[in-house]
Amino acid sequence: MKTALRWAGSKKTLLPELRKHWRDQGARYIEPFCGSACFFFDVEPGEALLNDINKELITTYRAVRAHPSNVIECLSRFPLDKHTYYATRQIDPATLSDIEVAARFLYLNRLCFNGIYRTNLKGQFNVPFGLPKAPVKFDFDSIMRMSKLLARTSLLNCDFEEVLKEVESGDFVYLDPPYAVAKRRIFAEYHPDSFSLLDIERLRAALVTLDRRGVHFVVSYADSAEGRLLVADWDARRIRTRRNVAGFAGHRRTAYELMASNRELTDG
Repeated sequence: MKTALRWAGSKKTLLPELRKHWRDQGARYIEPFCGSACFFFDVEPGEALLNDINKELITTYRAVRAHPSNVIECLSRFPLDKHTYYATRQIDPATLSDIEVAARFLYLNRLCFNGIYRTNLKGQFNVPFGLPKAPVKFDFDSIMRMSKLLARTSLLNCDFEEVLKEVESGDFVYLDPPYAVAKRRIFAEYHPDSFSLLDIERLRAALVTLDRRGVHFVVSYADSAEGRLLVADWDARRIRTRRNVAGFAGHRRTAYELMASNRELTDG
């Protein structure tokens, strides 16, 4: 199934490669940097744990899991126009119920520029309105399907190391952290406490620990010096993809990403 979220940096185009590594289909699926979780929704695991440092995202998943019809009803009340978008963006989510937080999040995600999630230094969402190329429609059926899959999923909102402490032998872990690259800015501010260059060695140490526990993991990262350092001990390959964070077809470019695993990567 597909997620109802648009997401800059989504691994949707890499799903054919990622599917090759979902071999233990009875394993518990764990994703410490889940974002739109398109791989999770694609493989539909029987048991899963999703985490993200973005509190509004996890609140949205929890509300969709518990009250999908209420979220849909609230979301359907929003007028689909630029004025409402900016008025809704100004609302402090701390003043809203979880259902309202979810509806606001899904609304802004659908109408914002290119599905980007970016915050200012105060942690406030600040992505501009994105002029739709076609009439906007919310995928209510996807929200209902997401709810059913999330019903068998644990949802956390914490640092990735806390999540990885819960991992056990036999689990499958997919790690796709926000890309921190010194030479260029791949992605703007995702969160005030987002993954940074200072966290790369911390994640590398966590991968070593996972391997010692016999945990199967797959990592995605930008093809960069930082990415090569992160996956230096593992079987890795470069995969060509298309980056479209610019939001305009003329500015989308071919790029390479690294995909690595502590099991041999397969072409089949």
